[in-house]
Amino acid sequence: MGERIKVLLVEDDGDSRELLAELLEMDFDVVTASDGLSGLKAFENDHPDVVVTDESLPGMCGTELAQEVKHRQPKAGVILVSGYTNVDAGCCDVVLRKPIDVERLSAAVGSLGEAARH
Repeated sequence: MGERIKVLLVEDDGDSRELLAELLEMDFDVVTASDGLSGLKAFENDHPDVVVTDESLPGMCGTELAQEVKHRQPKAGVILVSGYTNVDAGCCDVVLRKPIDVERLSAAVGSLGEAARH
């Protein structure tokens, strides 16, 4: 098996961030950030294959972060997680509703991560 897929998880709620990171770390290399701006910085530093971001973030919302990610690295996969139903997710590859179905999240990260590498 090749290198593990690198995931950037951006979530402002500490408990949710820790829990999701723990679950994703079983299959992927995970870097976390607590807001949109530090998420963008982590994206530039770590070059993840997939970004999983909450929509409601301090500083820069998830859709703004997604647009910046796609602008800088069009092949990167972006998964937007939101509790809202009316999210403009044109810049995202996958939108998942809260509460998150971890199996769906993991499957989406896997397929987007593979696609980002080709």
